[in-house]
Amino acid sequence: MFRRRGVARLLSCVWVLVAFTPAAFGQSSAASRLPVLASEEDFNSARGELFLASPSSFAVSSIEALGDSDSDSDLKSNPDSALTSSDPIPIGKVRPFPGLPDTLPPVGDRFHISQDCAAGALSGKNCKFHWWPALGEQVEDLVVETSWNLAQNSWVRYNTFHGNFWHNYWLSVEGFRFNRWCDNNPVYDDYVGHPMMGAISMDIFIQNDPRGMSLELENSRAYWHSRLRALLWSTVYSAEWKVGPVSEASFGATGRDLYFDKSSNRFTNGTGSVGLVVTPALGWVWSVGEDLIDQHIIRRIETKSSNPLYLFSIQFLNPCRGFSNLLRFKAPWYRDSRDVSRFRINANNSGD
Repeated sequence: MFRRRGVARLLSCVWVLVAFTPAAFGQSSAASRLPVLASEEDFNSARGELFLASPSSFAVSSIEALGDSDSDSDLKSNPDSALTSSDPIPIGKVRPFPGLPDTLPPVGDRFHISQDCAAGALSGKNCKFHWWPALGEQVEDLVVETSWNLAQNSWVRYNTFHGNFWHNYWLSVEGFRFNRWCDNNPVYDDYVGHPMMGAISMDIFIQNDPRGMSLELENSRAYWHSRLRALLWSTVYSAEWKVGPVSEASFGATGRDLYFDKSSNRFTNGTGSVGLVVTPALGWVWSVGEDLIDQHIIRRIETKSSNPLYLFSIQFLNPCRGFSNLLRFKAPWYRDSRDVSRFRINANNSGD
């Protein structure tokens, strides 16, 4: 009955990425950018290491240096002499660029806040989870999933728009087989489509959690706690997708009727606990896997070009993250842990 549903979910990321490509190209890869008025050599020497160090903590010292440099009385009083001085630059200080204003635009404020929250150095309102943006993005994802099921499956449309909607919904919930693992859906539906859905839900949580949004893959308490919180969010969404008010049980009445499935040669109502477990569990594995690919592959190949088509194409290595970025109206290649454009410039200038 729902044999093609797995293909739909597998292609949903690709479909939406392509559909939103024009809007994605108009998105900036960073919330703010520094004016480059100095020579290329000065830019490289002062900021070349800004986004080339180890993950998640790679920019702390350098960005803090930029923020602290304009508070140094000696540099503010005579910046030109600081540039020409042969004395070594003290640790934590960066000489200002000639022609730049005394007050630099904020760089990496969200990154700083996220890093401080993750380290426990900051608490309170700045570290609280962004509930409304997260719920809004999750609703967008839910609308895409539901719309896709309605568009590509005639049985889903028929069961949704024939009969009493809420009566059919309650019958479907009552008929859900929690005591049975298999739901008789194709393997690629249960073990590819559902994990991707779980990974997208996890990404939505992570990108709205100041304590985890800037963390890349690392063996740290902050990282694993962040991903476990995202796993809980994905688990709740998985339950909603199966038996919630906007779910397969309501739009499609899955679980209401028995039908004969030719692939399994048995009667089934299309329900089972596999989706409730696999969606968050393998979604967690998928999400961590995308973190691994992003750290060791995408970070390297994104330095080759700043062409939006190129940056867009390599995001198929992180399809769920690219899709979740679009849900918050960011370019698919956007990263909370680094400025992709600046990373490319610095890597190229450094000769890597």
